[in-house]
Amino acid sequence: MKAKVKSLITGVVISFVMGTTCAQVHSVGIVLSQNTGIVAKNAARILSSQIRQRCQSVLINKGKTDLIIQLELDSSLGRESFSILDGPKGIIKISGGDECGIIYGAGKFLHTSNYYLGRFTPGLWRGYSSPHCKIRGIYFATHFGNFYEHAPIEEIQAYINSLALWGVNYLMVTFPRWQFTGFKDPEAKRSLARLKIIMRAAKSVGMKVAIGGSNEDFKTTPTEFLRTPVPDPLKRRGNFGVNLDPAKVGAHIVLRKDWSALMDQFKDVSLDAIVFWPYDEGGCGCDECWPWGARGYPKLCQELAKISRDKFSSIEIMLSTWMFDTPPAGEWEGLAKYLENEKGWANYILADSHEGFPRYPLEKGVPGGLPLLNFPEISMWGQKPWGGYGANPFPARLQHLWNETESKLSGGFPYSEGIYEDINEIICSQLYWDGNRSTTDIVQEYISFEFSPEIVDNISKVVKILEANHNRKQIGENALEAFQLIQEAEVHLQKQIRESWRWRILYLRAQIDSEIFHNKGELKGEKLRKAFNELTAIYHAEKSHSMPIHPPVLK
Repeated sequence: MKAKVKSLITGVVISFVMGTTCAQVHSVGIVLSQNTGIVAKNAARILSSQIRQRCQSVLINKGKTDLIIQLELDSSLGRESFSILDGPKGIIKISGGDECGIIYGAGKFLHTSNYYLGRFTPGLWRGYSSPHCKIRGIYFATHFGNFYEHAPIEEIQAYINSLALWGVNYLMVTFPRWQFTGFKDPEAKRSLARLKIIMRAAKSVGMKVAIGGSNEDFKTTPTEFLRTPVPDPLKRRGNFGVNLDPAKVGAHIVLRKDWSALMDQFKDVSLDAIVFWPYDEGGCGCDECWPWGARGYPKLCQELAKISRDKFSSIEIMLSTWMFDTPPAGEWEGLAKYLENEKGWANYILADSHEGFPRYPLEKGVPGGLPLLNFPEISMWGQKPWGGYGANPFPARLQHLWNETESKLSGGFPYSEGIYEDINEIICSQLYWDGNRSTTDIVQEYISFEFSPEIVDNISKVVKILEANHNRKQIGENALEAFQLIQEAEVHLQKQIRESWRWRILYLRAQIDSEIFHNKGELKGEKLRKAFNELTAIYHAEKSHSMPIHPPVLK
């Protein structure tokens, strides 16, 4: 039968087919309309690659085929929107309002198809879909020797492709100046070259690219230019020792000069957005700058924004409020007053915290009346070392945070330190796309696509148990159930799925929790040692500064 669901957010009607079956196909032809560019061509390539990876026996574009998938533009659908409809017998039409819409439509088709035991059964989802949130970003924290700094670039590119299929349309990175002596530092040059490769990969699948910054600089900065420390009783505002005081003339000159030079590094890529950060890194507590979020910070950001716009005329400026008023110092109120007087230079306010969402923008309005973005903490929350235990899904927490904020959000940038929070990234991206979806529904679609529809129930239970045991000091007996469930599910999987990194980080997390419970909280034994070492290899984190340097394992 057919059912129609009306989205209360987007106001569009989405149709899909339920209760019917679709025949397996052994050969697929992918046809791309001629008036398309690189993003649509990459959509066709990725679609073909994803089907072949999961179903190696399926022939792609080899003579007469069982199924033809037509990818085409239809400007009447609207920007980033897509439709999936049945054409004449043996044809499925995926149309995008623009080329990004084509890749998002291809993603929906892939995610709702079936690859059980390597056999391809096309998905039954049909209808039209349009994103609720304009900014559906991800922040790759490219620092400290983590996955994004050290994984082979081919793995990074593949990961970016997978995020695009889920609707991600912005990628932010960071150039960690505190790690380098200057732009001529060989390590800095390598970092910049890598960032540009990552940015080009993102643009090739329709993403816009952003970089962050504030008043930090290189580690060779003269000590007389450094900031006055800021109040930081919670130890969350960050300080790598090279935050400058913009009230000092010499430091102000250096900040402007180095920011201009940083913008020049990306002229050949073209930046689309800047995200300014008040803390971690950033901040100055001198008499002229404090309270930082109300005085020194917006003033400096406005100057740096002008430099950025002189280089990239259409660049968007996103102003983060991370760790504002912790403790209270009038930063939110001060920023609101600043933006009342200085209008037109910022485009978005980004807000979030380690715990609940900040109350000020929810209760008193967003400073400057600007669109509001969130910054979900999907990496470090509640575990240390982050990533060191494997996958860290927490769909219930993300559902709670979304319910607090979704009616006021225009999107956001989840903070990613690595691939171990892949499930959390997909949950966020899909909430940005359609806030009416539950995180439970999103997790089920993820499990069905990445693993198998045959194990959705089992692995959904595993995910709930892993979240319940997120606190390392409170792992319960249900850890044994989770490990049993994941072992039972594994027998239904193809070898390539069992060996995939997504399955392994989930499996290893269940195994580690089970072992910790068995050991009454102690980290000991060869099973744990092997599990931790495998995670380190998956993350390419052998030289990592912060994760997944797991706790020492006793013999």
